[in-house]
Amino acid sequence: MRMLEHVYLIPLIPLVASFIILLAAPEDPHSPMPLVGIAAIGWCLIQSVAIFYGAVIGSIHIPYQMDWSWFSFGATIGGKPFLYDMPIGVLIDGAAVVMLVVVCLVSFLVQVYSLGYMHGDPHFKRYYAYLSFFTAAMLGLVVSSNLLVTFCCWELVGFSSYILIGFWFERAEPAYAAKKAFITTKLGDLGLYVALLLIFSLVGSFQIPQIAQFVAQGYMPAGAATAIGLGLLCGAAGKSAQFPLFIWLPDAMEGPTPVSALIHAATMVAAGIYLVAKCYFIYAASPIAMFAVAWAGALTALLAATMAVVCYDIKRVLAFSTVSQLGFMMCALGCWGYTAGLFHLTTHAAFKALLFLCAGSVIHAVHTNDMRQMGNLSKKMPFTALATFVGTCAITGIPFLSGWYSKDMILEQVYEYDPHLFFILALSAVLTAFYMFRLVFLTFTGTERDLERYRHAHESPWTMTVPLGILAALSIFSGAYLSHNHLFERLVHFDPPAGLMPRMNVAPPGLGGIVFAAVACAILFSYRLYGRHDFRLAEDLKRRLAPVFNLLERRYYLDDSFLALVDLGDRTAKMAFWIDSEVIDRIFVDGWDLLAQLAAQLGQLFDALFIDRMVDETGGLSVSVGGALRWLIRRGMIQEYLLWTAAVLSTLAFLIAWR
Repeated sequence: MRMLEHVYLIPLIPLVASFIILLAAPEDPHSPMPLVGIAAIGWCLIQSVAIFYGAVIGSIHIPYQMDWSWFSFGATIGGKPFLYDMPIGVLIDGAAVVMLVVVCLVSFLVQVYSLGYMHGDPHFKRYYAYLSFFTAAMLGLVVSSNLLVTFCCWELVGFSSYILIGFWFERAEPAYAAKKAFITTKLGDLGLYVALLLIFSLVGSFQIPQIAQFVAQGYMPAGAATAIGLGLLCGAAGKSAQFPLFIWLPDAMEGPTPVSALIHAATMVAAGIYLVAKCYFIYAASPIAMFAVAWAGALTALLAATMAVVCYDIKRVLAFSTVSQLGFMMCALGCWGYTAGLFHLTTHAAFKALLFLCAGSVIHAVHTNDMRQMGNLSKKMPFTALATFVGTCAITGIPFLSGWYSKDMILEQVYEYDPHLFFILALSAVLTAFYMFRLVFLTFTGTERDLERYRHAHESPWTMTVPLGILAALSIFSGAYLSHNHLFERLVHFDPPAGLMPRMNVAPPGLGGIVFAAVACAILFSYRLYGRHDFRLAEDLKRRLAPVFNLLERRYYLDDSFLALVDLGDRTAKMAFWIDSEVIDRIFVDGWDLLAQLAAQLGQLFDALFIDRMVDETGGLSVSVGGALRWLIRRGMIQEYLLWTAAVLSTLAFLIAWR
């Protein structure tokens, strides 16, 4: 129980470790500081496993919540002002218990693996500081009881992915990929931000239990639940690479391969799925939002699987497979498959981390990502080849491996919700089997296609192979362990309020067998095309279907579409600048200035020609009259004075008499 009381330390320990690694010692390719990060995440793993074990045997009661005061502010809800106290705390339910183990385990193995993979890198220490910070951000997202804190951790996860994807920023490709990932995910985050504002305006709180209670009591209108659910889905689509925002994930392969394993297995891409699960009570109140989640996931699963079929970059094949598997999880959540979606998230973390680390082992040996330059590496790297085969069987859904349990659960749940969605996911599963075994055949079987690379190929050191062995064992046994006595379902479940869950279909018996038969045919077809010494049939098929292959290689022109929008934005900005500088500034601002100057010059001319001359003439007239009067007065003729006086008085008398 004490482990649970101190669960808040799990995100704080790697956070502190990241700053210690970054600031406590100078940069050194052989720095011992990475051991600080490994020790920190190792302790978090021990604590997480202890919490998981306690939850399984019942010695720890979940959900568990603990909150502390964060800050206060004044607000007005319903026209009434009040002082709101914003709490910060932890909320540990079944999903959080599982995610803590997943994140800590994958992060620990990735950090151990990186000792060999990143050895000698000039920024070795900084790399480990970033890894610890990335893990801390994801763990904070997992344990938070407050959606505002969740959002803060959410953005830190995005920032961490930016600095890790662009770790080798000296090269143009990683720098571009980092910016692309950051900007694309921010598009989705706009929807998430609006959803949080709507939640607070309706509920007056960011606390997840209070929001859940608000929804359960029927206070949230269906329209508001739909708007919030779609906003949350936008955020999840960005982080978890759902259609159409999955364009950033294949390019994220420019980062170090262990980073790819961490991103794809347990951190960034898992964040979107976990967010939807964390707010599942909102989706339960909105059939429209649930429908959108299901179809977004299904389309993502199929489109990504088709794009992986034509890819030759080993890491990008795995990236597309991640996108596809995330689509499976999202579709399951949209089909009321809360447990199935999170179960696949858990098993997927093991075999996807395994596959990426195996790819890293291959790249470390042959120094290329292109599978066309590999071949027959099973003789040089038998352990890596075996581990890759295990991971491939798991993701394909070979019976009794971990992926088989979770994928079959998803397919059954989706069929019960909508058979059309089931058909899409089944087709995606068949394509997964084809392109994953294509990866195995191109990389490890056949003949060596680049003799120079083949000669220098070698098995990786123990720091890399030990994590592969652990992940391979988990890929084999974790599904059976979590399925035994419905362990995962008892630990992670969602009970929808009465009347909200729609009427479901009944899955026919043998459904899984039919899918597996199709999967087996896909494996055989993959072997026919790529498992032999020549690829003439594959090349002939590619020529015959050139338009289709071109469409898939161009990723359905989604990248081109987004870049066209960016170009349109640039052109619009340039046009706005031209209008501002050439029309508004030059015509209205500068033109008004010229008009004012012209008016001033005309005024000056009028003043000089008329006003000044009239003043001068008036002065001259006054001078002339005064001179005449002075001449008359100075003559000294009394008779003239009397005459003028008489004339004036006579005139005045006449005027008075006339009136």
